[in-house]
Amino acid sequence: MPKNSPPEIALGSVILTKEFNLAGDGGRIGAAFASGVWSLTGSLKLSGPSHLISFEGATLAANCNAIRGASLNPTRASGWISFSGTVEDTPAQVYTDYRELHTTGEAEILGFGAFPFMDSGAECKSMFALQAICEVDAGATVLSADDAPAIGIFPLSAKCLLNNSTFAAGGVAACAFLSFQANGQDVKAEDTSILNMEVASGGIQNIIKFRCTSVTGATYLLNLADNGLPGEKTAAATTAVNNVVGNIKVLIGDQVGYINVHSAKAS
Repeated sequence: MPKNSPPEIALGSVILTKEFNLAGDGGRIGAAFASGVWSLTGSLKLSGPSHLISFEGATLAANCNAIRGASLNPTRASGWISFSGTVEDTPAQVYTDYRELHTTGEAEILGFGAFPFMDSGAECKSMFALQAICEVDAGATVLSADDAPAIGIFPLSAKCLLNNSTFAAGGVAACAFLSFQANGQDVKAEDTSILNMEVASGGIQNIIKFRCTSVTGATYLLNLADNGLPGEKTAAATTAVNNVVGNIKVLIGDQVGYINVHSAKAS
């Protein structure tokens, strides 16, 4: 093998029990090279007192990933990556996964990308890009939130934080954006919706709860387009009390109904 060519080292089951720094002097650690192709034909098992895998300070080449799997077909329900574990008292709060990415220019951060596809020929009842379940088992206790916001059992928690930033005219911000797109077809007659909810067992107090912990709250409860689907403005704008100026179309069971919109609040 030429001295400077990328080596290919075929290994069986490899067990690393101490720090293994591939950025060693001259690109070598003992008889091992730090660059080239490593072909592991068995399992790579790591154990040690610190981070098992650390890329700290590494610089990625252009158009490269830190870890990449292409044409890698899952063979079990847990998919490509599976972790499990248990905590007790420490750390007091812990993430299952933590990622932080900063932009200092015009690069737009798009967050976690999950893109499942049903390709031609697929026949499925369900598909999820994200599934989040919080489970509280028998014997566990949900403690009082003491009426504090953002304390509770929430499978999803989303906050849009504008921290003394400049907000240009025409800018848009929200805690969530939801879009439904049906190309080349109309599925209005089917069970389709932007949000699909259920109470699977027991009973709950509210479907939607809103609270205001700031100086002011929201200007409107709803902001609907005036196209009749489902909101419609039926009269000119006025401030006269009890003038019906529009309606919101609803369906209760099999009965279509309308919530009338009045031009001014009752005194």
